[in-house]
Amino acid sequence: MIHNLLKRPIVLYATISIGFMVTAQKKQKLADKDTFEWEYDIECYGGTAKHGFKLVKIWSYSKEKSIATAQAKKNAVHGIIFKGYAGEGRGCRSSRPLMNREMTDKEYKDFFKDFFSNDGNFNRFVTYASNHKGVTDVQKLVKKKKEKREKFHQYKIGVVVRVASDELRKHLEKKGMINSLAKGF
Repeated sequence: MIHNLLKRPIVLYATISIGFMVTAQKKQKLADKDTFEWEYDIECYGGTAKHGFKLVKIWSYSKEKSIATAQAKKNAVHGIIFKGYAGEGRGCRSSRPLMNREMTDKEYKDFFKDFFSNDGNFNRFVTYASNHKGVTDVQKLVKKKKEKREKFHQYKIGVVVRVASDELRKHLEKKGMINSLAKGF
């Protein structure tokens, strides 16, 4: 049978391609699952961002390094909208969230599902920080077992990104989700 497959390069190519697509789909499902559980931490990375932008460090959690890194931009926008952050050190001021997440999950669930899809509009408002491309910190988290052996659990990946917070706020105002008197910026 393998001999026959080798005689037909198109069939072999198709078989290999399908294998890669299935693997990619599994990784994407894991990424989506990790993202929509919104397990991340957000912190100010310094008061040096341009006016109208916020420079933040996102700590994403996943069993795959690449997934945690890729989801950092989504998590940053989500954090600006729903979490905010404390202004601890680095010349930072606290930033309140733009919206109440409980209200949003009920009223605007469909909007945010599309907004945070892989090709969603969230991409318009976030970039990796130019001097901090990609991963800045990687921590391997472990769980301690009863017999005191450590077992790998997941990665905690820190990535610095820049969020166009003023433009994001204006976008949400235009959609009627927040009013122009919203404070926190």
